[in-house]
Amino acid sequence: MTLKTGRFGVLRALHAEATGLGLLEESSVAAALLVSPEGRVLAANRRLVTLLRAGSADDLIGVPITDLLVERKSWNLWHQACLAGRERNVTLAFRCRDDAEVLLRGDLMPAPGDAAVRGSVAGVFADVTEEEKLRRAIQRSARMEALGSLTSGIAHDFNNLLTVLVGNLYLAAEDLREDAKAFVKLKAARDAAKRGADLIRQLLAFARREPLDTDVVDPGKIVEGLVPLLRRALGSKITLETKIQHDAGLARCNGAQLESVVVNLSVNARDAIESAGRIVVSVEGAELGAKTAAVQGLPEGEYVKLTVADDGVGIPAELLDRVFEPFFSTKTDSGGTGLGLSMVRWFAQQAGGKVIIDSAVGQGTRVTLLLPKSGDGTTETSTKTMPLSTLAGGDEAVLVFARDESLRAMIKQILEVLGYDVQLSEDASETIAALEAKPIDLLLVDGAAQAGPARQQLLRDALAARPNLKVIVTVDAADAARAKGSSATTSLLGKPFSLADLAGAVRRALDSSPGER
Repeated sequence: MTLKTGRFGVLRALHAEATGLGLLEESSVAAALLVSPEGRVLAANRRLVTLLRAGSADDLIGVPITDLLVERKSWNLWHQACLAGRERNVTLAFRCRDDAEVLLRGDLMPAPGDAAVRGSVAGVFADVTEEEKLRRAIQRSARMEALGSLTSGIAHDFNNLLTVLVGNLYLAAEDLREDAKAFVKLKAARDAAKRGADLIRQLLAFARREPLDTDVVDPGKIVEGLVPLLRRALGSKITLETKIQHDAGLARCNGAQLESVVVNLSVNARDAIESAGRIVVSVEGAELGAKTAAVQGLPEGEYVKLTVADDGVGIPAELLDRVFEPFFSTKTDSGGTGLGLSMVRWFAQQAGGKVIIDSAVGQGTRVTLLLPKSGDGTTETSTKTMPLSTLAGGDEAVLVFARDESLRAMIKQILEVLGYDVQLSEDASETIAALEAKPIDLLLVDGAAQAGPARQQLLRDALAARPNLKVIVTVDAADAARAKGSSATTSLLGKPFSLADLAGAVRRALDSSPGER
């Protein structure tokens, strides 16, 4: 290795046990370098040259250490080493010549020796890149598991609240169907409540890494439908522009998740604008040729391109590669969760597409989703408020078991309007007693009231009391989808549900033959 002015002797002094230059210079484990007080590399050993993909030590000597470090703040550690005498067990990210990163862990210390190197800082490191990747992966996995547990824990209660809210909004809208203005307002409130339920369901699926249900949707129409909500969310200081190419095409994805992606990206853009600014949401068709598709890692062909662009503060280049990591957030002062962009990337992958981010400090950020075009016909994803008179009803006896009083009351009101004879219970023993006391055709059990082995025992006791009993269990919508909607003994109804959902589930269960659900 070529060294200038014999400075490798300083590195050798750090390892007094060495009898010559060979030990440190030829080491396959320790990476070493010497940095001047002005912050320029004075010497580097062969291991560091190899790790940084440099041609030789001469390619590193004279280079500012800040050019080698991924984060400029890491340079402060070198100064701290000079002031404090030593910094032990530090981990620094170095940028290689091919723009890859290596993580090096070791010690920084003032260099011993004569005046020629006095004030310089020496570092001796081991490569811990793979170790750190594994540690971070395990940490992310543990966080995702904790997120799943937390989300599952609140989903039941939250879905009960939304079920009551949605159900009563349906009933209120039914009473005010002739009042057009009130009906529109109630419908908007109901749709907002259902969007909240969709977000919980998506968060559960994200935490569990489960596939999303998909439909063929029109991204342009979804963006147009969100404009009133976005204008309210972004505030008066933000100018919102939409550029919709109406023949951009259809995409197969989860429509509710696409809505939340657009809202999430728009709110992120708003947070990146320090005062007044502009956000542009656009939808257009795009065709990826072979070269472009190869660069993006996608099949060549036609795509729908959805872009959210802002003129905000932008993202530093060294953070761009990390913004999609779960729990990583640039919103250090506002307490961002770090899940938004990670969920956007997950959504794009689920749809067979990709998300691309371009940003420059002081110039703004552009986030682009590429979604494969679908040749299938579009599916109507909006929820309609059907008049109760059009829903199937009956006169059978239905027993509703739910611990939540407001949920019991809401279900009872809907079923009674549909003509059913409804009885309520709030615990398992009362449910079995009611089944034994009078003929009951259908038992509707709120899954949040009785879960696991206790629910199975309740259903066994119920069928023992009434062998021909039909059963519906209400569960979180994600759980209903995962269970394929039914089992041999019960029908599952996802929460929150509409009047039509409840009416249809009850009628199907009552009309099913023994063994069918």
